[in-house]
Amino acid sequence: MKNLFPQHAMALAVLAVSVVASAQSTELPDSWSVLTKITHKRTYCIETRDRRCRLGKITEITPDHLTANLYNSTPGASARVTFPRADVLRVTDGLATYYSGRSSWSDVIVLRVAGRARLKIVTKVGKTYNVKPPYGVSDEGMTLHASGKLMAIPKGEIARIYYVVARPLTDFGEYAIGELGPMIVFDPDWYVYSLHLERYVSVLLYDASGLEDDSPAECLRPGH
Repeated sequence: MKNLFPQHAMALAVLAVSVVASAQSTELPDSWSVLTKITHKRTYCIETRDRRCRLGKITEITPDHLTANLYNSTPGASARVTFPRADVLRVTDGLATYYSGRSSWSDVIVLRVAGRARLKIVTKVGKTYNVKPPYGVSDEGMTLHASGKLMAIPKGEIARIYYVVARPLTDFGEYAIGELGPMIVFDPDWYVYSLHLERYVSVLLYDASGLEDDSPAECLRPGH
């Protein structure tokens, strides 16, 4: 063990932490609490129910509100703004959604699951399916490819659908993986993603027990 390179020791440490974390995260969390589990050292798009979208970094999450330092038109400047939870429609990083404040079948239809992400489908009789592409979603339900066979699940039998996605990198971590070259071995984020040790969060997109909202989720342009 004395001859292990420092980066190998780091990888083992990351592995140990990830195994413990996986053992402690068997239950699907409340959707809002996911925002406490993702990094706050990353730029997110916060979309409110009036379809306004603001870019910034989250500074605080409480049961009732989200506070963020938002970027404004002045270079390098930001403004601290607090959003009531009831006003927050979505929180995304431009690629993945980490919070949805509505139950929307249309959001499931337009979602493009890629990479190591997946869907978790829970039926009303308690069955759970972990789904990766290829699969199909229509107004009537979902079609899964299981063991080489097609299986249809009518929408009326589905209780909840979660988007299971890896926790995002920090802004610097994403930059480092793309720009540091060989020096990336000194960044712990590299070990997490290269060894497939990233941790995941479950984002609730559809809940049959709630009021369904299938209106288009898109940001209004400034001035509208």
